[in-house]
Amino acid sequence: MERTPVMSPERSVTPQQPMPGVSDGWRFVPLAPGPLLDPDLQLRLWPGDRALVSQGDAVGPGQPLVERPRERVRLDIPLRGEPTDLVPGAELDIEQLLTARGRPQVRPGDRVTLLYVGADRVAHAVVAREPTTILSPVAGTVVALGPGRIVVRATGLGLRGPVGWGRPVLGRLIIGVAGPDEELRASAIDIGAAGAILVAGARLDIEALTRARAIGVAGIVCGGVVARELRQLDESDERQRAALHATTPFAILALDGFGRRPIPVRAWDTLVAASTGDPVAVVPEARMVVLPPGTAPAGGRWTQDAVRVTAGEGTASVGRLVGLAGTVRRPGGTYLPGAHVVFPGTVDRPVRRTVVPLPDLERLG
Repeated sequence: MERTPVMSPERSVTPQQPMPGVSDGWRFVPLAPGPLLDPDLQLRLWPGDRALVSQGDAVGPGQPLVERPRERVRLDIPLRGEPTDLVPGAELDIEQLLTARGRPQVRPGDRVTLLYVGADRVAHAVVAREPTTILSPVAGTVVALGPGRIVVRATGLGLRGPVGWGRPVLGRLIIGVAGPDEELRASAIDIGAAGAILVAGARLDIEALTRARAIGVAGIVCGGVVARELRQLDESDERQRAALHATTPFAILALDGFGRRPIPVRAWDTLVAASTGDPVAVVPEARMVVLPPGTAPAGGRWTQDAVRVTAGEGTASVGRLVGLAGTVRRPGGTYLPGAHVVFPGTVDRPVRRTVVPLPDLERLG
């Protein structure tokens, strides 16, 4: 009977040198997400919003996309006859709403949109007040427009992140830190960053966020963000809206999640390549930063066995995958397939070899 050869842990694992007994060794390690060419940006249309473009229209930076009210009020409108010509989303004539139940009543300048007609022949509508305009931060084409959403196919390269906050913004890109794992301090933000998109590294605290908004920074791209700080920003915006203060658009995009998370190295390389002065857009609702079309996707400096740790001990560390380690037991009693990874030495730590679960790795090369 033919015996299956056993792989030595020292054996290098590359696409050209597959592991014995496995057709493609790299199927265990997914490729790190890279830039998306001409990405689709989906924006939500809330009740009372009105799209200012049509499907198939070409849009440019600064062009109005959506009219969004600052205040929405629910109204119930009893109908006297059969509702034959009322469709959801249709705008209603204010003169026909004299019998509407609900407070405050409709005022001049309000826009009333039908939500639906109930079985009791009561039309439920929303009153939109004090409209604001959402501008397109990108050049592209409207590819879809329907109930609840508008999709714009942007021209350029898109980097997707899991956490976004704020409104779409556009500005030049400034690298505010020396490396993807460094934190941006409030004292390092100066007036020269006004109107720009600031790359903040691993994370930034609420003091840095407050200073960035105060001096007019348009948006921030970082690796991670703390949920508590996002709640504080929500509360601040609610207070300004209640006081009828105009708020300047501001956006935050975290490329790796919540907490202190360094920017993924492939995304960092691409952002550095895009910091040439051309405008960059941050669309937090679509959780994406859109780079200029001429930006070259970075990542060529990584070898085929380069991997990055995405979770657990040594998060964001980059090393070389040199072989499989079989099944390993993790804290909590879970068993996962593991791999031998060699990490380069630093000033404080020598070269080391560690067993890392395969689900916690992503391939760079």
